[in-house]
Amino acid sequence: MGVELLPTPNLFENLAPPLERKPQPAGNIKLPAGSVVVSSDNHWSVADDIFYERFPEHLKDRAPRVRQEPNGAFVFEVDNKSLFNNSGTTVLGTYDSLPGNHRLEPRLRDLDIEGVEKEIVFTNAVGVFYAYPDLEVREWAFKIYNEYLGELQDKAPGRFYGVGLINFWEPTKTAESIAQLKALGIKTLLLPQNPYGADRQPLSYCSPDWEPMWQAIEDSGLPVYYHVGEFAADGPGGVGLTMFVSFGPFRKSLGELIFGGIFDRHPKLRVIFAEADINWIPGALQSADMIYDTFRNELDPAIKHRPSHYWHENCYATFMSDPIGLQMLDKIGADRVMWAMDYPHPESVYGCGWASLKEVMDNVPSEDDVRKIVGGTALKLFGL
Repeated sequence: MGVELLPTPNLFENLAPPLERKPQPAGNIKLPAGSVVVSSDNHWSVADDIFYERFPEHLKDRAPRVRQEPNGAFVFEVDNKSLFNNSGTTVLGTYDSLPGNHRLEPRLRDLDIEGVEKEIVFTNAVGVFYAYPDLEVREWAFKIYNEYLGELQDKAPGRFYGVGLINFWEPTKTAESIAQLKALGIKTLLLPQNPYGADRQPLSYCSPDWEPMWQAIEDSGLPVYYHVGEFAADGPGGVGLTMFVSFGPFRKSLGELIFGGIFDRHPKLRVIFAEADINWIPGALQSADMIYDTFRNELDPAIKHRPSHYWHENCYATFMSDPIGLQMLDKIGADRVMWAMDYPHPESVYGCGWASLKEVMDNVPSEDDVRKIVGGTALKLFGL
């Protein structure tokens, strides 16, 4: 007989759009004593024209401008043309008008009610510059965004922790951009899953040319995030296809780190995979170990360990509501997963945050493991 999984109620089934939700009070839900709730994946939209205001004078004519569309989406435009396609603008419009998405006071009020004491915060849209062909503009956009994050952190000390952006396309400059993050008090950084150079030329993290980047990251001690959201389809089915593919697992990125020998060369790297939940991990590790066992003599470079070793030494993942994934926690590791609200996205558990925390308790029998998952691992990993 096969393994019978427990019932998996769907928290999202009757959940209203973000603008219609209200934060959920705790009611009679109580976490284990000593728990600190950290959302390891929340989001923020830039609603102010920070790039144009802060770009050097000689670049202002190339600076992105911030504009709010009729549907509420905050978009970036250059030469009066949006950098987002129709599907992207539609998705942004589902949550950008929520006050807490771009204003701290209502945001912290929402999070207080839902029990979130600290949050790791990603950009909603600045990632559009990952493949921006004007590298000078890209670098300035990242620098200015990091400064802006530092200011937000100062306004909500001990609560709001931004995810910084670094120069990944010129590996010899990575150390300099990480130094900026550390000076600003930023605790972690983001790498795109699909890096591009000038003229949208694909880059390879596995190339020896990128060793200075990986060395700078390892030396910094900052954890590295990969985050979903780099795929965008337009036209019929565009929104559904965009979301379905975007929330797919991170096999490409995990495979590069393992089979490209990056973890072997940089064993102190700590990498987090955000917003694809955790149910993909056992299958990916099973496949990776099978590849190692059957193609071991053909792997180039040869790797020192079976792939599952690197997961338990170097990797973490976030989830919002994933009861199936939690039931496979013995394969993943309770110390490898971190709860996230994903505020304020449609797929977030904003509005049912306490219900999602109860879901963790219902599926994880150990109180110590619950404390790790809801915030303890994040406190340790990011040094909060």
